[in-house]
Amino acid sequence: MKLRPAHCPKAALAALLALPLALVTAGCGVVTDFVHDKEYDIPFLGKFDFVSPAKLRVGILPLEDQIGLGPADAGEHLSRLITEIFSQRSELLMVDAASVADYARGRGFKHPLTQEQAVEICRDLNLNFVMGGAAAHYGQSQVRSGWRKLARWFTDQQQYVEVLLTLRAYDPADGTTVTSRSFESRIHVGDAEPRGAMGEQTVYKPSQEIIEESLDEAIDGVYVRSLDGIMAIPFKAKVIAISGGRAEISFGQDVRMPRGAKFVKLSLLEDIQNDINVTYHVPGAPTVRLTVDEVDSATSYLTIDDGADNLHVGDFIQSWRLD
Repeated sequence: MKLRPAHCPKAALAALLALPLALVTAGCGVVTDFVHDKEYDIPFLGKFDFVSPAKLRVGILPLEDQIGLGPADAGEHLSRLITEIFSQRSELLMVDAASVADYARGRGFKHPLTQEQAVEICRDLNLNFVMGGAAAHYGQSQVRSGWRKLARWFTDQQQYVEVLLTLRAYDPADGTTVTSRSFESRIHVGDAEPRGAMGEQTVYKPSQEIIEESLDEAIDGVYVRSLDGIMAIPFKAKVIAISGGRAEISFGQDVRMPRGAKFVKLSLLEDIQNDINVTYHVPGAPTVRLTVDEVDSATSYLTIDDGADNLHVGDFIQSWRLD
């Protein structure tokens, strides 16, 4: 199923891809999924919905070009195309990709972000989370797949062109990775060239159209896979003021924040550290409960229902569905 937006013409990819043909035999920096994909698509149940009560404000950094796509701004073109396709979701408010690129260039930020950098970006651009990623692999393969494996003596190897894109989302409160996805497109282009008398293999030279189709499929695929993780992200916001038993956050009608939405401040249960020394904060029970009671254009005011003594300016609160 193609998910390419109508305003993303082939010309945009053509401008991006001044690819050297020698590139098709190279590949490096492959990154795999950190989380098992769960693409729920049960016809009679449909897909699970976003948990956030309001639009999530998101920015995407220029993708890191790990494979030498050609143009210096190839990563910015990819982030723009991915931003456009995410913009089709009514649950997301995507920040203009050029604005994010200008900010990242000025600060010297690029993928992969440190936790501190992710927090800074979310603070400065007022984001619910920031995303970064990479064009991590481009190549070709000659294999027998499907039924051809069972009839290998009577069938030809098939030629494929492949592109791998990765995308990662960072938490605004502590900069940890909240979801990470990758997708490798695999475009079938026909029978592989037969080997020569000495066993040599002719290098396949893909057309510009095939290269563009591979990138299109990779963009669509990483978008669909990322949605699963993004849907489960609660709305997080920093408390910017407290007065008269009410707290303020810097999101309002701009993200369609509804009156009556419930928020909490969670306690810290424990810190854990993984094998690459990334620290994750494991939340505990709520220590503060709040309810949105007034919404302006870019500000929401929340009544502190419980735990006022535990809430301070600078704390992060998050949307909450269950008691």
